[in-house]
Amino acid sequence: MAFLKNCWYVIGWSHEFPAEDLVARTALGEPLVIYRRTDGTPVVFEDRCCHRLAPLSLGQREGNDLRCMYHGLKFAPSGRCIEIPGQEKVPASYCVRSYPAVERASWLWVWMGDPEAADESLIPFS
Repeated sequence: MAFLKNCWYVIGWSHEFPAEDLVARTALGEPLVIYRRTDGTPVVFEDRCCHRLAPLSLGQREGNDLRCMYHGLKFAPSGRCIEIPGQEKVPASYCVRSYPAVERASWLWVWMGDPEAADESLIPFS
């Protein structure tokens, strides 16, 4: 099934994403994990660790970052892996897709397409 990617989609009410939780959702057939930074800003990742494709939604939040509990890889809100237990160097290729997300009108909106094309003025109810 084909979907329009370069547009905003509602993935839930803002209150469905509490500060302390990791929430798994699916949008356009893509598994997502949603969490909040310490300042409340939402972060949306693909729900697959880049190492063994384990669900990141089974991980844990550490400050603004998310740790995969399968092998312990830690990801910054940008999606870049910033720590691998027992390893000093982190390969630049170790990252997960991070999606632009905005809260507007009590909803959480996610941009499923090209992040460079995400324009918040296109969100209805602005």
